[in-house]
Amino acid sequence: MNTLYITDLDGTFLNSKAELSDDTKRIISEAISAGSTFTVATARTFATVRKMFEGIALRLPVVLMNGVMIYDITSERAVTCHSIGRESTRKVFEAYKKHGIFPLIYRYKKTFLEIEYYDKNNPYQMKYIGNRHEAEGKKFIYSPTFDYEGKEEVIYIVTLDRYEKLLPLYNDIKEINDVSCVFYRDNYTDCYFLEIFAKDVSKASSMLEVKNMVGAEKVVSFGDNLNDIEMFKASDEAYAVSNACEELKEIATGVIGSNDEDSVARYILTHFTENKQ
Repeated sequence: MNTLYITDLDGTFLNSKAELSDDTKRIISEAISAGSTFTVATARTFATVRKMFEGIALRLPVVLMNGVMIYDITSERAVTCHSIGRESTRKVFEAYKKHGIFPLIYRYKKTFLEIEYYDKNNPYQMKYIGNRHEAEGKKFIYSPTFDYEGKEEVIYIVTLDRYEKLLPLYNDIKEINDVSCVFYRDNYTDCYFLEIFAKDVSKASSMLEVKNMVGAEKVVSFGDNLNDIEMFKASDEAYAVSNACEELKEIATGVIGSNDEDSVARYILTHFTENKQ
């Protein structure tokens, strides 16, 4: 049976330093060389994923930005990219204005992502930008005016801040019927992510698109956080790493080792080898 193995990155496939360990690189390369059908589903963008997987023959399309984009690393192009509707974007902007919060706005420019930001006083977002401003494939633009005129399509809206500050905004956003959103704690700091994208878009929906693209009969997924819940529900088998949130563990097929033990790569190689025989 052709099985698609698909894993989240941060907190799952990456270690606690947000890196692919040398052992994970070696093990997953061995699994791919042996014929396993492997890819990733992440909140990250192609700018960081391309760099991260240099030297690894990741031949399948990857799911990015929680399902907003399916991206072919080999050809460096988006296979699919879902935009938020213009009217929906206006509604989201109004909710942000109501709460006096300013997000990061993502637009896809074919060869790079343009990311507009408005608040230089948000330490979480400024650190996020500082860690990524030199990344190939991203262009950060500061704007002193927070408004939406509907001229350009938005694909992703992201905010980093404290839980208590973002929670009221999240409660308003999730009542907007024509967008999807996820709200979860960052793996590396004490802040939370609020991520907004087109309606019916998710890691799960894009994972199933990839499944159809590659002709897989079964999906085995791996994750650690709340934004992996829908992907787990849509998988035939789903495994949480031991450091995953309890909500995910409750719906998992099983719990494996932690993200610092190369657990996902080891599971894939073992499972694929056993089922190949």
